[in-house]
Amino acid sequence: MPTPDSVGMSAARLERVAPAMRSYVDRGTCAGVSTIIARRGIVVHAAQYGLRDKEAGKPMTEDTIFRLYSMTKPVVSTALMMLLEEGRFRLIDPVARYVPAFARVKVLEADGSLSDPKRPMMVRDLLTHTSGLTYHFLSDSKVSDRDAPSAMVVVEDGIDDGRPV
Repeated sequence: MPTPDSVGMSAARLERVAPAMRSYVDRGTCAGVSTIIARRGIVVHAAQYGLRDKEAGKPMTEDTIFRLYSMTKPVVSTALMMLLEEGRFRLIDPVARYVPAFARVKVLEADGSLSDPKRPMMVRDLLTHTSGLTYHFLSDSKVSDRDAPSAMVVVEDGIDDGRPV
């Protein structure tokens, strides 16, 4: 495998990837992780961590197949990382800074009531799928009982049509 320096990448920064990915597995955040980093079509890092099938104890492999529900996610995430590298935003920036409608979201509580979020949704929450947004078709979601695509409800004037976003 070519060296990161040969394509203008920092070998020292790439060395931080493995411990970070292992920590996700060790903490139980993810059962398994597969990473590949390339520049100008040249792969400079590829590794697998943890399990692809937790119940069967099968390790993550380089040929593990993942189901992608939406190709928008990897494309937008890559674009955001490029903007982050340029210093155009911070991961701790509130989403409402860029999408003002999110300044007035509500959280759907277990009893069906709406409340204010404990903290603003941040850009990092969107990238790590911890924003609280969900889909109406997930059976284990309270939102599945409502005619709504998400548990976060926008209540800003001019946008609220009575349906969560």
